Amino acid sequence: MIGSMFIGGFMVDEEKLDEVENLGVKDSKKLSERKRERLAEELREMGEPFLEEIEADEIDELRNIMSLNEIEIQGFVMVIEKSDADKVILDLPEPNAERFIGKLKKDLPASYADREFVAEHGADDTFPIVSAASIIAKSARENHVEKLHEKYGYDFKSGYPHDSPTIKFLEKYIEEKGELPPETRRSWSTSQRLLDEAEQSGLGDF
Repeated sequence: MIGSMFIGGFMVDEEKLDEVENLGVKDSKKLSERKRERLAEELREMGEPFLEEIEADEIDELRNIMSLNEIEIQGFVMVIEKSDADKVILDLPEPNAERFIGKLKKDLPASYADREFVAEHGADDTFPIVSAASIIAKSARENHVEKLHEKYGYDFKSGYPHDSPTIKFLEKYIEEKGELPPETRRSWSTSQRLLDEAEQSGLGDF
């Protein structure tokens, strides 16, 4: 709910795939922050990371004309184009892999039509190269959030709606400023709820 969305990619020569696996990479959500940062540093030395950052206000604007899933697909396409990889392995965010790959190829240059694409659910657990991409994205997101903690002098933790320090920070900010911080995704239902509750509370004061 607070901050940018990061979509990560990681590319190595095929003969280095065993080296990536031997690092012990796995789904970034299953790693401690310390281990994740160490692995991110090692990965940057081993191969080429790619990142696409989509800022909160851009997400809000795009959601007027497309779904969050479509925004993510746009991000995937940008990362794939940056890499220009011969083979692309992706964590599948929707039910049908063939249809998903078709959507990507439709938005990619014609040169990608014959390249190999693999998309599977849980790919960040089963393919070390996708685990590496997950680590790169998670590392970027957490560094971004840490800078926001410093900017506001408040540790609101993850910035996700389920995190109570995030909600407390936003409630306090709205109470003091009468609006949400500029890095908030205003199109999120929780953001709208907090604004509505603050407005109702303000009306009640009269």
